[in-house]
Amino acid sequence: MLLKAHGKSVTELFKSLASSEKFNNVENYLIVDEFMKNIVIVGGSGARSSLKALEPVKDIRIQNIVTMFDSGGSTGYLRRKYGIYAIGDLRDRILAVSKNEILKELSEERIEFENVANSVGNLIFLSALNRYGENYLDILKRLYETPENIDFIPITSDIKCDANLVIKTNKGTLNGEASIDSLNDENVRIEDISLDHNVKINPKAYNAISKADYIVFGPGDIYASILPNTLVDGFYDAMKNFKGKTILVTNIMRHVPETTGYNASDFIKVFEKRGIHLDDLIVNNKKLNVGSIKGKYTSFSGFIDADISGQNIIVGDFIKEDSPYEHDPDKLRDALVNLISR
Repeated sequence: MLLKAHGKSVTELFKSLASSEKFNNVENYLIVDEFMKNIVIVGGSGARSSLKALEPVKDIRIQNIVTMFDSGGSTGYLRRKYGIYAIGDLRDRILAVSKNEILKELSEERIEFENVANSVGNLIFLSALNRYGENYLDILKRLYETPENIDFIPITSDIKCDANLVIKTNKGTLNGEASIDSLNDENVRIEDISLDHNVKINPKAYNAISKADYIVFGPGDIYASILPNTLVDGFYDAMKNFKGKTILVTNIMRHVPETTGYNASDFIKVFEKRGIHLDDLIVNNKKLNVGSIKGKYTSFSGFIDADISGQNIIVGDFIKEDSPYEHDPDKLRDALVNLISR
């Protein structure tokens, strides 16, 4: 089946976008205003909650820095088969703010082959990457009609990056991000993570971090999605240049085995251990019936307690009622705007 958008096949649309005068004039689609606040969001697919919360806010530029080390599902399959970096979290961020509703719906479909339910969105991203190389994200931003003030930056610019996470636990060492998700054991504690070989930071990510007014970490899997961004060579050099403030959106529920037994204060300890100071925190304090949630979401083990307080900590109800492990973007927006408006 040939995917179509606005009456054109995706291939035809790729060609027309790449040759258009507007595409070749960067200033036409990238807003750079010295009076806008630069907000950097660091994480994986879970951080789309922060992105959707900030999307309607005026006078800000949002730069999404995305981890590229996922090894599971459709993303992991495509990494192994085609020798590319992980595109799944990047896809989720772009779909979160896409204005092309038809293409967005198509991208969320899955096609099964070789016993893998492959995301159509991943296949579109793969096609763009193969055809346009390093420029593929510029094409996809136009194709998915994402807001002009929002950028998407892979943590590494090496599209063939094959690095994977190495996870040290109290029960031994795991290899690959997917091994975390497959280990549903509340007795396991993650002690540290690393990459199996060196990866250089994307220069665009370096510049975004260095010049940011605010860096928002999360929400999302702390060891699988957020902290992997800090493992690349150059991340801490960029943080040395950073003069703004850091914000952590703590998760709503404990995720086995990543944050089993965690409360809000434990997130602070994890970041401090890695030399990252957190200026502000956003912490959920609403709890629902754990029993009903546990039955549906087996990898979650209760709600994270708001066990800290202070003038730099915003505590409140941030739960998305129909998906209680996620943040409601509308509720989260008020807290984020409060912090970036100070």
